Amino acid sequence: MYLEQISESLTFHLQNIAFLRFDRDYSYKDIISPFTRMYLITEGCGSLVIGNKKLALEAGQLYLIPSFTSCTYHFSAELAHYYIHFSIDQPNGLNPFNLFSVSGKVAASDLDKQLFITLLQLNPDLQLPHHHPNVYQNKPWMNKKVNFLTASRHLETIGILKQLFSHFLEPGENYQVSNMLKFNIQPILLYIRNHIQQNITVDELAEIACFSKDHFSRVFKAITGRSPCDYMICQRIERAQYLLLTTDLAQNVIIDQTGFRSASYFSRIFKKHTSYTPVQYRLQRG
Repeated sequence: MYLEQISESLTFHLQNIAFLRFDRDYSYKDIISPFTRMYLITEGCGSLVIGNKKLALEAGQLYLIPSFTSCTYHFSAELAHYYIHFSIDQPNGLNPFNLFSVSGKVAASDLDKQLFITLLQLNPDLQLPHHHPNVYQNKPWMNKKVNFLTASRHLETIGILKQLFSHFLEPGENYQVSNMLKFNIQPILLYIRNHIQQNITVDELAEIACFSKDHFSRVFKAITGRSPCDYMICQRIERAQYLLLTTDLAQNVIIDQTGFRSASYFSRIFKKHTSYTPVQYRLQRG
């Protein structure tokens, strides 16, 4: 029941959709986007590198790249594909990519292909202004909101996005969600998200959860896979990534809004988690 509530509460926002064919080989290295990206390859070939994992781009396959994930593309000449950029609101501070086991590549059915066509027909003018990420990934464009002409178009668009996204969720019962409900961890995650700029202590979180500090730390790590301190650092890094890519805020302002103690600590931890300094990371948006 709770798993259904989590699934139903996910809010999808379409940003871009279009069909594109490349007239020559293109390569884009270490691209990071604040949006989740979905692709349907219809013709041609190429490759996609996410971390140490290399995926072959093949016709008839769907691909999903979570937001803020660094990846490298290679598109061969004549590769044709539909692309969708979208975001997912995270209810109660939960990240859907942490809640569910998600595949990066699945076979596309005939229905999936028709869904892409229908989604493009519903939203015909949402192509990127340029296919090179260092050109289109700039703050004004990324913050642009989609305005739907009618409520029916909006509902149909969101329904199609959810249906396509569901194909990447791997089957099987998710014990993590069940344990979150059993130990009432979701309010803790929401509290962390809403107070990330403050100095949150494990004692403070344990008191909210009505557990002893040691018991809370064990339960939290068993459910999230991270200690409370590590989880808070990851949340601060994710928030910093978003601000670096989507705003022109000075680094000292971002440090203040994400709860890091100093510029040197922020730079060191940020590079440890992303392999980039904050300055290098911001340059990824062009």
